[in-house]
Amino acid sequence: KVVGIDKESVSKKTIYRCNILNTKKLEQILYKTKPEIVIHLAAQSLVDETINKEKYYTNNVVATSSLLRAMKKNNIKKIIFSSTAAVYKQSSKPLKENSKLQSLSTYAKTKLICEKNILKQKNIKSVILRFFNVCSALDKPIIGELHNPETHLIPTVVYKAIYNKRIYIYGNNFPTPDGTCIRDYIHIKDICSAIEKSTRYLLNKKKSRIFNIGNHKGLSNNQVINSIKKNISKSLNLHYVGRRKGDSPQLVCNSDKAKRLLSWSSKNSKIEKIIKDE
Repeated sequence: KVVGIDKESVSKKTIYRCNILNTKKLEQILYKTKPEIVIHLAAQSLVDETINKEKYYTNNVVATSSLLRAMKKNNIKKIIFSSTAAVYKQSSKPLKENSKLQSLSTYAKTKLICEKNILKQKNIKSVILRFFNVCSALDKPIIGELHNPETHLIPTVVYKAIYNKRIYIYGNNFPTPDGTCIRDYIHIKDICSAIEKSTRYLLNKKKSRIFNIGNHKGLSNNQVINSIKKNISKSLNLHYVGRRKGDSPQLVCNSDKAKRLLSWSSKNSKIEKIIKDE
């Protein structure tokens, strides 16, 4: 049985409306629903240094602390936390969980603080999932990305191609083979699978763990765009502009640990399927 908490108003009875910064209301919901495991997915999540840094700290660090207090008050001892590959130091090799950390963006810095705060909790067991570039959609029912404004590469390119809008690519002078940054794209279905397997792990194991969740394969922005071109019968109005502050040249995953301990693997994350499902 899954119960949701969302800041926005929703019609489903199984989803409570609550900003998790409201610790008192959150405590009441947890008292009423008595969850065995909390899955914490909410965050200020754009790698965008133009956003007020205080907003990142409030919506990520303070909100997570509020959740941990509410869990402690209700004696809830298990949490799955969605973190990010952006906490890692740039490397030309696939990143492992013990790779060096260097958070370039405020977003990544706040996620790393949250990780540390969770691991400090003596009576809470955790699975921290460092997601790489989550993308694509579910088809039944149709659930996909809906950001305003949209900033993720694939939905942005698809949408703007359909409506003949100008597409901006941030940076073409990165130290990569074609000059555009390289990312590891992981289908939302594989993310859901990783979360499900993490719940089974937490129910049966006592040790807290950190896992990378990615496709173990890097694609540059240009490679992704070329794949989209094959599936769209329109020309793309591409414009290369300066890099965004906080963007790493390359982030690619080594997910062997998740395969070994969670029996998880990415089964839906070939770029062709990601674009088809988008």
